[in-house]
Amino acid sequence: MNCLRLHYAILAAPVIAGLAACSDSSHTTAPRHPTSSLTSTPDLGATLVFTKLSESQDQNEFVVAEIYIMNADGSDQRRVTTNTHFDLGADLSPDGKTVAFHQTLSGDNCPCTIQLVDVADGATERRLTNGMWPTWSPDGKRIAFNAPGVGGIGDIWVINIDGTGLTNLTQSPSGEARPAWSPSGQRIAFQSNRAGNADIWIMDADGSNPVQVTNHPALDQAPDWSPDGRMLVFQSTRDDPRNDVYAVNADGTDLTRLTFGGGRDLDAAWSLDGKHIVFDSDRDLVAEGHLRVFVMNADGTDQRQLTSLPHEDAHAGWGRGPAVR
Repeated sequence: MNCLRLHYAILAAPVIAGLAACSDSSHTTAPRHPTSSLTSTPDLGATLVFTKLSESQDQNEFVVAEIYIMNADGSDQRRVTTNTHFDLGADLSPDGKTVAFHQTLSGDNCPCTIQLVDVADGATERRLTNGMWPTWSPDGKRIAFNAPGVGGIGDIWVINIDGTGLTNLTQSPSGEARPAWSPSGQRIAFQSNRAGNADIWIMDADGSNPVQVTNHPALDQAPDWSPDGRMLVFQSTRDDPRNDVYAVNADGTDLTRLTFGGGRDLDAAWSLDGKHIVFDSDRDLVAEGHLRVFVMNADGTDQRQLTSLPHEDAHAGWGRGPAVR
């Protein structure tokens, strides 16, 4: 099985157990009218980081994938990591100098480590701790991530970038994953099955005051904040078991379905200016399951492909700090 597709299966595993039907008081609407397009604003002043299956013929593409950087329009793709592992979940630091990502090593248990790599010198990597799906705090001083916690199930953790201050924020017997730091740095969104099903939650940055945002018997996963901190984008199986991208207010109101691609639409992330959302999709290659990076307006209109075959690309995210404006 292709490792990018395998890793999406792993993503769902910690929060599938104990599914329970529950009511959903929100409503779903069609995409709103367009407000902007990538072609009309070609210089978004941001950088995209993403994972590409190895383009080297002497590496096994089923166990090797690397982190790349590209312009917001898909141009000038540049390789950052070069190793023999599977590198995923890249997040660019606010100063634009360092990429945090998780590295999946070979083995039955797929051990994962949080790695830091300098954008200018991808040959030098530093292991920070064990875990997956790192996300930088807005001040660039800490990283939130998920790793086994209470009872060996996933919890949300934070750590200082010098390796000190490792703290378990959730300490829950349920499954938590995919943290996303709010633009203010005061809150963290994450996915959890603590209410019996995979839903989106928000808590204070110290782990206190958890609040459930979505409530649906489908899988709601992988949240990301709008730059103004008012909305979240996430993936869900509520209308299609293959996943689509949705947006919702941070208080759980005004749920909007943004993609209707007919395949897997996954792992969405907001641009720095709030006008665009990047996501992964295999909509034109459903049988093969090959993901590529797409972008759309924040209202779901003008969806277009940024990367193309022969290589599979996924897990794209925007640079967010002032240094990448």
